[in-house]
Amino acid sequence: MAKDLIIIDSCVLIKAFRKDVQAINDLKVISGYTAYSVITQLELLIGANTISKKEAINKIFESYYGIPLSLAISEKAIQIMQTYVTGQQIISVPDCLIAATSIITGYPLLTYNKKDFDFIEGISFY
Repeated sequence: MAKDLIIIDSCVLIKAFRKDVQAINDLKVISGYTAYSVITQLELLIGANTISKKEAINKIFESYYGIPLSLAISEKAIQIMQTYVTGQQIISVPDCLIAATSIITGYPLLTYNKKDFDFIEGISFY
C-alpha cells in the first residue's frame, strides 16, 4: 500500500460532482494521494440513476487508490458499532466502515462531516 494517502469521504466527492469549488480544490490538493474505501464507491453508485452518472463515478475512482474491505477493517467496524451506537449516539454502517478503514490503514480522513466521526477514538483527519 502506498504511503501518505488520504482517504476521501463520499461527501467530498458528492460536493465535487455538484461543482462545489472547495471540494474540487481539496481534491486537486490531494491529487496523487487520494484513497477511498470501497464503501464510498458503493455510496456514490447507489445515487447514480443513469448510465452516464455511473460511468462518471467509475471514471473518477480509476484515478484513486481503492482500499478493499479486509477482515481487520470489518472487525474494527464491528468494534466501532458496538462501542459507539447507544440510545443517544448513532453511526451508519458506511461511516463505521470508512472510519475503520482510516484507523486500520493509519491514513487521515478528508470529510466535511467531522461530527459523524470525531467521537471515534483513533481516527485522524486531513
